[in-house]
Amino acid sequence: MTKTAFVNCNLFVGTEDNLLENAWFIVNNETGKLEVKGTGKFTFPDIDKTVDLKGQYVMSGLINAHTHIGYINVSKVHYPETETLTTYKALKDLKSGLKGGVTYLRGCGSPFDVDVKLNNIRKDFPFDGPRIKPTGMPISILGGHSDRPLGSPLYDRGTPNYSHLVNSRDDVRKAVREQFKKGAENVKLMATGGIMSQGDQIDDTELSLEEMKVAVQEAHSKHMTVCAHAEGRLGIHYAVVAGVDSVEHGFYTSDEDIDLMKKQGTFLSPTLIAGHQIAIYGKGKMTDFSYNKMCQHVEAFYKHVGKAIKAGVKLALGTDAGTFKNPLKNTAKELTELVRAGATNYQALHAAGLGSAELLQIDKEYGSLEEGKFADFLVLKENPLVNIAAVEQEDKQVYQHGVRKF
Repeated sequence: MTKTAFVNCNLFVGTEDNLLENAWFIVNNETGKLEVKGTGKFTFPDIDKTVDLKGQYVMSGLINAHTHIGYINVSKVHYPETETLTTYKALKDLKSGLKGGVTYLRGCGSPFDVDVKLNNIRKDFPFDGPRIKPTGMPISILGGHSDRPLGSPLYDRGTPNYSHLVNSRDDVRKAVREQFKKGAENVKLMATGGIMSQGDQIDDTELSLEEMKVAVQEAHSKHMTVCAHAEGRLGIHYAVVAGVDSVEHGFYTSDEDIDLMKKQGTFLSPTLIAGHQIAIYGKGKMTDFSYNKMCQHVEAFYKHVGKAIKAGVKLALGTDAGTFKNPLKNTAKELTELVRAGATNYQALHAAGLGSAELLQIDKEYGSLEEGKFADFLVLKENPLVNIAAVEQEDKQVYQHGVRKF
């Protein structure tokens, strides 16, 4: 059993708003877990390797709770959105995301169930990238947000859809069971319209309260989590009442629902960076319909997210990675946007660590640098508790299970 000691660092464990200065920690190279940590002079014998971190700052790897690996800009690549191309792009996203500091992620919708399929084969066919809590196909109404044909008749039998399209509670129950059979660990519900869909508004209420209740009941009975794309006020309310584990986006979360989310422990995963990128860079690069929708609502988006943060709603870090000018490798930019919305640096970092880990139900082994947890960590030149943008450092060191990847 070999061990590596990491010495001479400033350690942000992730459980409190402070650093352990002049810190060290030991990783078991066989298990990949952090065994012991401390401060001051390092005197442990029988260490196989020592890594001097030269006074730099160490924090837990980023856990991105809202991603879409494998998304293709069909108009840009001039090639049909096939499963082969989606898989190729997903593997590239995963590798670049790891370089950007993401060591674990939750899929929130992937064409052709690619995140589920990659997760299923990973043990026998390893690849570089964050670990995955997969979702695969989301659940949408006919004509709703994410009712989107995929592929081409030239490459696919018929025309598959990005989503399960449902018209009843029985349809919803069947869709959840189908995703369970495939190996999905999370269910994505489309509660409202969205920015990028061309046939609806964000306050269109799509899945009904009764349909979402069935989805939650069915998923939770199989140890699956449930998240809901929810931007308009009524759709958010239905999602919270139905008992979803997290509200995604939450543009118009009401005071009533903020109170209910706190009572129930419902998480908010805002994905502010997705809205920011569209509002700043989207003009002329997408339909006027989508660009104008975001510009109309972006101020309220930040306002309501800020209100939820200040009220103490549980916060996870998600970015909607894969959307417009929003690659997985830029996940750290969401930290800056959370702070802009009113979070403290510690609240933002907690969301990226223990917050997302609790939501993904992996917090016993990930999300902080405590003894007994896997040693997924970043090494930074600056203190992220002082400068949140420090996490955006392009040449940061990235470790998974104690092994340096970048």
